[in-house]
Amino acid sequence: MPKGELAIFDEGDFEGSIDYQSFTKSIKLSNINKEASFSIDIASKPTKFYLIIQAKREKTYLPRWRLWFDNFSLTKEFKPNLETEINDAQVISTIVYDITPIIKEGKHQIAVYHPSIQVLELLNISLISFYRTEGFSTKYRLSAGSLIFNRNDSVSFHLMKKSYFVIRNESKEGMVKISDIDGKTIYTILPSSDSDEIEIENNDAITTTLQSNNEKDYGVILASYNLLEKAPKINFSVDSKVSDNIIYLYLKNESEISLDKLLINVMINGVPAHFKTFTNIDVSSTIDLKLPISVPQSKKAPIINVRVVGVKGGYRKIIDKQISL
Repeated sequence: MPKGELAIFDEGDFEGSIDYQSFTKSIKLSNINKEASFSIDIASKPTKFYLIIQAKREKTYLPRWRLWFDNFSLTKEFKPNLETEINDAQVISTIVYDITPIIKEGKHQIAVYHPSIQVLELLNISLISFYRTEGFSTKYRLSAGSLIFNRNDSVSFHLMKKSYFVIRNESKEGMVKISDIDGKTIYTILPSSDSDEIEIENNDAITTTLQSNNEKDYGVILASYNLLEKAPKINFSVDSKVSDNIIYLYLKNESEISLDKLLINVMINGVPAHFKTFTNIDVSSTIDLKLPISVPQSKKAPIINVRVVGVKGGYRKIIDKQISL
C-alpha cells in the first residue's frame, strides 16, 4: 500500500489570483557539481510567496548546504518539514519556505549550493505566488510531501477545477497511469530520471496507478496544487498582415478589465525576431505595430509565429498566431 503523505501547507479563499511555476528536471549536487541556479520573473509584488524544495538523499546523511535568493542567504540548515523513506537507504525530503517579506517585482535567482562527497538530488522546485488582482477570487488547497506507491497500488484524489501535480516514475519498465472518474486514462507517465508536471482541468477526481511487473518499481507524487478561480473575461484581438517585409500587428484589449502587461514575441522559422512589452493596457485600448523583418532567401516560405500574452496579476492569457506571406 502507498506510504508517506501529501500534507496541506495552505488552503482557503483569496481575493485575487494564484500563479504557479515549477522546475522538475533532476539535478545531482556534490563536490563535482556544487550548485544549481534557477531564474524567475515576478510580474508584480505578490501578497504571498512560497518556495518549495524537494530532494532525495541517503538516509544517514544530513546535508550541509546553502540556499540563496539573489544575494540573500535564506538558510545554511537543512530542516525538512516532511520526510518519507523510500527504502532502508534513501529518503525524500520536502521543505516549504514562506519568503513573502523579501520578494519583489522583477527578475530573481534562486541558487542551491551543496559541496560534498555525498549526493543531494533535487527533484522539484515549486514557486507559488498570490496576487491581489481586480475581479479575481480563488479557492485553493496546496499540498506537498512524498506519497510513494508501488506496483499495482492506486491513489485517488478529489480535485478542484484546475489542479497541478508533480509526479515521478522511478521505474525500470512500469507506467504511471492517471485515470478520470470513469476509468479513462488521461495521462501516462513513462520511466524517467526527471519529475513530470501534470495539469488537469475540469475533472472532479482522478486515480493514479503504477502498472509494472517489477516489484522494485515505484512512483512518487511530490505535490498537488488545487485551484478554483473566478475571473472576469480576459481577451484581446490580434490582427496581422505582412507587406514589403514589414509585419503589421493590430491589437485591442477586449477584456472586462485593464491588463498589467501585453507581451509580444515574433519568431521566424523558430528564431526570435522581435520582443515587445506594453504596460497598463486600458479596456478597449488599441496597439498598432510595424515590425521590419529579414526574410531568409529560400524556396520555402518562412514560418512566422506571433505569440501575444496578456498579463493581469498572476493570470496569463495566451494567443498564438501564424502569419503567411
